[in-house]
Parts: sequence; C-alpha cells; structure tokens
Amino acid sequence: METLLERMRDIVERHAAHFRQETAVPGLTLYRVNQPVPPSHVLYRPRMVVILRGSKTIAAGDAPFLADISTFLLVTVDLPVCAQVFLDHEGRSHLAFSLDIDRAALAEAMAKMPPGGRAAGKPAGVTTAAMTPALLETFARLLDLLDAPGDIPFIAPLVVQEVYYRVLGSRLGDTLRQLALSGSHAAQIQRATQWIRANYAAPMAIDTLAEATGMSVTSFHRHFKAMTLMTPVQYRARLRLQEARRLLLADARSIGAAAAMVGYDSQSQFTRDYKRMFGAPPGVDVARVAGAA
Repeated sequence: METLLERMRDIVERHAAHFRQETAVPGLTLYRVNQPVPPSHVLYRPRMVVILRGSKTIAAGDAPFLADISTFLLVTVDLPVCAQVFLDHEGRSHLAFSLDIDRAALAEAMAKMPPGGRAAGKPAGVTTAAMTPALLETFARLLDLLDAPGDIPFIAPLVVQEVYYRVLGSRLGDTLRQLALSGSHAAQIQRATQWIRANYAAPMAIDTLAEATGMSVTSFHRHFKAMTLMTPVQYRARLRLQEARRLLLADARSIGAAAAMVGYDSQSQFTRDYKRMFGAPPGVDVARVAGAA
C-alpha cells in the first residue's frame, strides 16, 4: 500500500495549489497543508475523507474522531465540527482528499448490489473504518483521472460507483446505505439538519420539526443525537456561532449586530456561548485570529 500511497501523494502535491483545491472530478476536493494550523470550525456535508500523509481529528459534539493513512472517515449527515489537521512526524505536508456523497449515484450503486451483505452497527452521522487495499486502489484510480481530464466525464462516474460498491460491502455498508433510503432514520435526520441550516436564525419548534420527519418528539430527539452527537438546540447553536464568527471576521460587524443576525436575543448569552465554543469572547477571538493572519 505504501507504493500506492506515494503515487497518490504525488498527484495531490502536483494538483493542489491551495490549502483546499476543488478538482474537475465532481465532488473530489484535494487538501494540502504545509504548516501547522489552529483548529477550524466548519460544516461537513456527507462525504468520505481519505488521509494520505499526516492525520486529522474532528470533534462532533464532544466526541473526537481520528483519521490517518490507515483509516478513512465517513460522514453521512450535515455536521458542524471542529477539525484540526496535523503534519506527519517528519513535518512534511498534510495531504488528503474528500469525495462528496451523491445520493442518486449511491442509490444506483445499491440497486446493482447482490442481495444480502454484511451486517453493520447502528447508523452514524460520522465514523471511521480501516482502509482496505481494494478501496485505496479504487480511490487511486479516481485521483489518476486528474492527469487525464478527457477521461473524467466517462470514467469518473464508474470509479465512484466502485467506491460505493467497496464501502457498501464493508462493515460500514449499512451506515452508508441508510443515507440513500428516503425512509431511513439517517435520511430523516438529514432532512431535519437541512431545515435547521436553512433557518438557523429563526425560532425552532421541535414538535413541528419532529412531525416533518415523521417521528415522535421522543424518537426524533433520540435519533437526532445518535446521528449528530448533539441535540437539535446544540446543533443550531453551533451553526449560529460559526456564522457569527464568519460575520465578525469577514464583514467587521459589531458583536451585537452579529449576535442579532444569527438569531440571538441576548448579547450576553451570545458572548457566553461564543467563548465556550471558540475559547475566548468574540472581541478577543477576532483580534487573535486577525493577528495570526
């Protein structure tokens, strides 16, 4: 696998001109980090993340997950996380890529799968699993297309189908399968997270949200926390705070204006929540980030 990894690293290093580099392959994004960076609060959409050098941790709720060259990360729901990337032990660049999950293409792959399959645990919004030689080789062929752009329209969908085939046949098969099934708890919670994302600054009625997903309030709370590792209120708060920080950093908003724009009625509550999430009050945090830029 080391020879294969070196080939993949070479492709990423040649094609990733920036920290985050989108590619001509739909849904494929490259990452190249050349020096240590502080943790970042970002929103992950359903995707697979593969580390080629170095490692990455993400925290969803209070649960940490580690991904390195021996594993891959699977995210099946929109998820606000705290992510941090690490260089390798020799200080060389962190290299990785992610592949967004296309529900329609996933459903197509599922329809072609033989009946039966391997059992799996409960559906999860984020999890890691061991990287296998067969899956890594399939990912390598996807990266190879960056050197043959004319082949991308025809070959890329076929290789992505094989990626899904490999994961569906693994112990994470049911976790991935649930994302494509419209009546599954994973799909229902994904619809709820999409609503919260679109309406994070507005009042949120849990009973209405539960009814929209076809669940009782008790069932909705249980499945939402099982998938996202947060309650709906915690989930919305993280989205609000991420957007408020973006406003403060990018648009030079006042603290009160940013708090109001993301739905806070109380600036003091906003400041407490902000400090809890980012480790410092808004003014101190913004000055710290600006000073490090």
